[in-house]
Amino acid sequence: MSQQPIANSQQPTAPRQLLLDVDVGIDDAVMMLYLAAEPAAEIVAVGSCHGNCSAALSAINALKVLEVVGLDRVPVALGAESPLADPMFAAEVHGHDGLADVGLPPPRRNVSGESAVDQILRLSRERPGALDLLAVGAMTNLALALEHDADVLARFRTVAILGGYSRPPRPNDAVTVDPNIYKSPDAAERLFAATAPLFVVPVDTSFHYSELDDDHIARLRASTTPQGRFAWKILPYYFDFYQHRLGRWSSCMHDPLVPAVLLDPTLIAGMVSRPMYVEPVANVHRGVGRDDAEAAHLPPRAPAQIVTAVDKRRFLDRFVDALVTPLGALRPVGDD
Repeated sequence: MSQQPIANSQQPTAPRQLLLDVDVGIDDAVMMLYLAAEPAAEIVAVGSCHGNCSAALSAINALKVLEVVGLDRVPVALGAESPLADPMFAAEVHGHDGLADVGLPPPRRNVSGESAVDQILRLSRERPGALDLLAVGAMTNLALALEHDADVLARFRTVAILGGYSRPPRPNDAVTVDPNIYKSPDAAERLFAATAPLFVVPVDTSFHYSELDDDHIARLRASTTPQGRFAWKILPYYFDFYQHRLGRWSSCMHDPLVPAVLLDPTLIAGMVSRPMYVEPVANVHRGVGRDDAEAAHLPPRAPAQIVTAVDKRRFLDRFVDALVTPLGALRPVGDD
């Protein structure tokens, strides 16, 4: 039976305040562009992490994206440069600079003097219960924050992540990768074992419910807004890479799906409540949600709320609307 998401079922009157922990590659960048246009969201601060590129490049890319949408006062903090194990990057997916190698100019400002870990700790204490922590890269910054304060994540309204699988793997699964987990598996396991209001969009959900359709791609191609034009500069590189996997020139919008379902829970068509564990599978690690019977022999931990199905069309419509509508003009969800 589906369970209710952590997020309130009605659209809030005030925007949800978000602390982003991001490895700013292509889909992270378009997620930030979407959030900048979404009236239900306010980006309070950004912390960089490793994953699609190095944490240093991720921070530079975050600054570039924020400039595009006029969010020059949002602080960007530099995160951990290495995972708790060996580093892995994804230049073949996102480009050597993380943003499709299209020759973007450097940002006009620098990262803040605060580390991403210290930023997580500080904001959790300054605004307990008010912030959503949105983590869509490797979980190293979150794990390091837990080393300093075991209760740090419990002070967030939600800790929303992209990663893991909603259930144990099966032999014929089409989806086999779990990059945000295998790039720092020890960090992910610490997160899953922590006390936190954990809200998970797993990769078996994001792969099935976030692939752009041809009509959405056409709308993005024709966009004249700053955020839409920037998105179209970098997305074709992503489409080129995924064409061999998907069989068509497109890609999944993995990262944007996480805040979309957090901000508008009516998009959620299925959800389960299960504890998450990091497990070795085929020489890599992935996060796995296990039901009570499967978890009986494993260390007990609080369940995460795991999204298993989404209204794909409504999600993609809203996501593209945010990129092609002039900044400040996108109407709230349900405001007819």
